[in-house]
Amino acid sequence: MDNVFKNIDPEKRDRIINSALEEFSRNQFDKASTNNIVKNAKISKGLLFHYFNSKKELYEKLEEFTIQLIIDAIQENIDWNITDFFERVKQVSMIKGELIYQYPYLYDFMIMMIENTSVEELRQKSEEQSGDLVQKIYKYNIDFLKFRSDINLEAAMTIIRWTFEKFGEESMGALIKTEKEFDFKQLEQEAEKYIELLRKAFYKKEEKSE
Repeated sequence: MDNVFKNIDPEKRDRIINSALEEFSRNQFDKASTNNIVKNAKISKGLLFHYFNSKKELYEKLEEFTIQLIIDAIQENIDWNITDFFERVKQVSMIKGELIYQYPYLYDFMIMMIENTSVEELRQKSEEQSGDLVQKIYKYNIDFLKFRSDINLEAAMTIIRWTFEKFGEESMGALIKTEKEFDFKQLEQEAEKYIELLRKAFYKKEEKSE
């Protein structure tokens, strides 16, 4: 996590982050208003610029924070003993889902980052902060022998990742809109339905769910 955000009181930090994520997501950088950010964060403009020298620096630090937030959450919570690819991807999706619950505009801000940044530049930023984490998530200690031999393994892995990423984002988005409490078990049960279908499509017959 960026040092600037680390040095702010956690409760105040989350107010600033959520307010900035919302403002930048809704209005893009040029039209985003620091007046709206400080108003919704319930802080003074002077305090905001005590932490950040300019709106541009706030935006850049928010980009770094967003990437590092996901990296830290995965590193701290992932179970590397899981060898099933579906379970590994589901676990990552659930971790991201909890982050979106804490920071409701995180996903919208990430989408904006993708739209406004070249794929190569975004990949470079992520790799600089995460190192080989992405490769490790989807390859370390995974039992690939469970997959059917007649499919394109890389394509199958991509489809599975996309499915769970979208599932996590949409599920958490719907939950936030209804303002219900986060029900981890319910979300896991919904994820299991997708796992059952995908296992039937990509795993050898003897590996399908009962």
